[in-house]
Amino acid sequence: MSKSVGQPEPVTNQNLEQLINAGTGLTLFVWEDTELWPVRYVSDNVATVFGYSKAQFLNREVQFKYLIHEDDLARVNDEVELLKSGKTDYRLTHQDYRIRHRDGHYVWVTDTTVVKRDEQKGVNVLFGYLIDITERKALELKLETERNRLSLLLDATRLGTWEWNPQTNETRFNERWAKMFGYEPDELEKQVETWSSRLHPDDYDRVWRAIKDHLDGITPFYESEHRILHRSGRWVYVLDRGRIIERDNQGRATRYAGTVTDVTEQKQAEIDARRVAHAKNVFLANMSHEVRTPLHGILGLASVLENTQVTDYQKRLLKTIKNSGDYLLNTLNDLLDLTRAEEGQLKIKLGTHSVERILQHVASLFEQRVSEKGLQFKLDISDQLPKQTIMDHTRIIQIISNLVSNAIKFTEQGQICLRARWLPETQRRGELEISVIDSGAGIRDTQRIWQLFEQEDDGLTRSQQGSGLGLAIVRNLVQLLSGTIQVDSEPGEGSCFTVCLPMSVHLGAAPNEQELSELPLPEIEKFAILVVDDNTINQMIVCEMLRTLGQQVDAVTSGAMAIERLGQTAYDAIFMDLHMPVMDGMETTRKIRQLTDVKQPHIFALTANAFPETRTQALHSGMDDYVTKPFVKEDLARVLTRISITKNRTQHGIS
Repeated sequence: MSKSVGQPEPVTNQNLEQLINAGTGLTLFVWEDTELWPVRYVSDNVATVFGYSKAQFLNREVQFKYLIHEDDLARVNDEVELLKSGKTDYRLTHQDYRIRHRDGHYVWVTDTTVVKRDEQKGVNVLFGYLIDITERKALELKLETERNRLSLLLDATRLGTWEWNPQTNETRFNERWAKMFGYEPDELEKQVETWSSRLHPDDYDRVWRAIKDHLDGITPFYESEHRILHRSGRWVYVLDRGRIIERDNQGRATRYAGTVTDVTEQKQAEIDARRVAHAKNVFLANMSHEVRTPLHGILGLASVLENTQVTDYQKRLLKTIKNSGDYLLNTLNDLLDLTRAEEGQLKIKLGTHSVERILQHVASLFEQRVSEKGLQFKLDISDQLPKQTIMDHTRIIQIISNLVSNAIKFTEQGQICLRARWLPETQRRGELEISVIDSGAGIRDTQRIWQLFEQEDDGLTRSQQGSGLGLAIVRNLVQLLSGTIQVDSEPGEGSCFTVCLPMSVHLGAAPNEQELSELPLPEIEKFAILVVDDNTINQMIVCEMLRTLGQQVDAVTSGAMAIERLGQTAYDAIFMDLHMPVMDGMETTRKIRQLTDVKQPHIFALTANAFPETRTQALHSGMDDYVTKPFVKEDLARVLTRISITKNRTQHGIS
């Protein structure tokens, strides 16, 4: 920068001085290479960059070496020694370092220095220009911090990363990605086939479709759970996520990046849980059938006996049998409902119903139990309740019944109050608030009672019996209906369970389903009916119930016999048991539907299997309806009305 080391040319070069002053971020220094690097020259803009005036430097009121950050000083000093050694051709750009500003903060600079010899004074002179890079450095440090944080995050979350150029198919994998599948990074070819060739065949098409959906802009990002082959031969389940982060001028994706997480452990736990759930469902299906079949015999025979000549004492005994059977049936239904709720299989069936009628119905169900315990039952219904609301009345009855039953069970004296209030939001929307208040024993632990099979008093000396299902089911049903439930209770002071359920108001005047169901059944015409059941007790019960409904009934014990009988006699209806040896009810039905030379009857399934899947299968086999054991005479009458309805529609030309 100078031909004379005594007075460098920049001092007298007016044009260069003006140029330097115009760029306030660049400052020119000339130092003498002695102990404190005294400043021989500095450009006029030095005060703008470092806060100290030119005179302060030239008069040596400020020593440049003292301004360098203590963490950087030793390195800068070593670099100056390297510069003077000639190994860098007497020219060197320092690593970025910090200089203390006059107000105390530090200015980051980049510094390129040249060394010359001042022969007159026998010392080296350092010529340098410093550029203020504080803003750029702050950004670099921020980016470095983010990179470090990202690196720590990737390490903590065990994420593998990948990048792919869809135009060239070049792919990069980080070390964690490689080791996730048993490789070192240098063992993997940098092509997309390195990854795609290891995809599980059953996942291949689905994964590429997800990738393409994001490439085509159909999805905002790519996400897939699939299997990749490990070097050892086992399959690794991964959660793979990514998105396009760069495009070329034509809008084509040139950088598609993402992460991979090993989820094998979680997936195996999920598979095991599904296996257990399937085993549980199979067990429940079998248990349902095995319990319902003898229960159907008990309740069915009790129902048949009620229609015979029995004494008042015998009637009381029969009523006890039916009440005990009903309790067992309700417990079984509760267990099945809870299982469906846990698996998300409970469905909401909305209809128009009267809340007041439902409450009165529930009160009538418990009238005898309340009376037997000497309790008072109070029904407190607000006048503000809408006449009709849209709800799933079966689930509402189930919720209220469980709460009332629980209150009666734990109340020995005093009263039970069933209270209903309407909390309006708009003319058409609001919340139904149902409270069940008792004067019973109260609850110590209001959290434990919601757990499955849990009761507060679960020792051998507990005073009340029960399955511990009721409140767990109530909570699941309330959640299913998007409602809330809370309990307020103190030991010895009773309990108050409050349920709030959002509902819509029905403003029309049409009769609701409940009112229609309370109308007497229409008179059923006489039909020729065939009962097919391998269980003689069940067969006898069905036949007796149908005969009390005025029907003409025959019975056989197998599917083959039913098909043979159809070739001899025309039947209007068949009540078909699903579970029979050799040929079950569904297979028998399919074969009957294939017969072209017989009158096709209505076929109604009879089964102790209460699962919806079984009903769907039965209807797909060609059956017309489905009756679950145990059933009563009214259930058989209901399905028989289908025959009359179908016949009337046909006569009037309605298909």
